[in-house]
Amino acid sequence: MAKNKENIHSFKKGFGLIPYKDIRRAKDEIMEALGISARSQWYQRLYGNIIPNVEEKEAIEKIFSKYKVKQSDIWGS
Repeated sequence: MAKNKENIHSFKKGFGLIPYKDIRRAKDEIMEALGISARSQWYQRLYGNIIPNVEEKEAIEKIFSKYKVKQSDIWGS
């Protein structure tokens, strides 16, 4: 049986730390920053299947800091 490997490009861990009332707004902001509009693209990014470039990573971290999620808590599944 294969063990689940943590994906260092996933921001699912940090997304789970955003207060429930702000989830929709944060998701919309991240999608806009990444230039995506489809739900399938969102999940590919959320789970780290598509590796963010430097600018995208900085934009994601900036959005998470707005919701008081520490940078060390953002990345990983």
